Amino acid sequence: MSTIRSLPVALLALAALAGCSNPDPAAPTGPAVPMPQIQSAIDASTPAAAQRGMSNKTWLWSPATGPAQIHYSTADGRDFAWVVGQRRIFAGQWQVTTGTGASGQPITQICLRHPGSTVPGLSPQWSCREGGTMFYEMTEREAGDPLRINGRTQALFVLDKTPANLAEVEARVAN
Repeated sequence: MSTIRSLPVALLALAALAGCSNPDPAAPTGPAVPMPQIQSAIDASTPAAAQRGMSNKTWLWSPATGPAQIHYSTADGRDFAWVVGQRRIFAGQWQVTTGTGASGQPITQICLRHPGSTVPGLSPQWSCREGGTMFYEMTEREAGDPLRINGRTQALFVLDKTPANLAEVEARVAN
């Protein structure tokens, strides 16, 4: 009889232990860590948040088509793009708009254009992406214009490969 009574206790203990096991051994088991890409996507959910996220920012981006780019987006809607392999700084514009998603819901979009550009990855017409996707795809973003490309037509040097981060380029600009 005591074996039968201890069976439910053993089953409860086994169920408790199973609940503690990690079903995905590759999943992290430590405390939660901030995920800036997800926060950027959330922040870009409104036009005002996307505007703040782009305005007066320098950002590194590796688009699916074309070489990596470093942009400085001013507060007044101008955009300057320094493209890997190019000496020219491409002047353009940026804007935040509201479009319609696949299921009809409103989505915040970030749009860029660089008139006169024939470089892959830059478009002379407005090219728009969902704000959250745009922020998620940015490798890095920081406030201000530390590379001093605002208003320039020529880069100080040609980026011969995609930089690991903005600090790498900032160190070369400072010299």
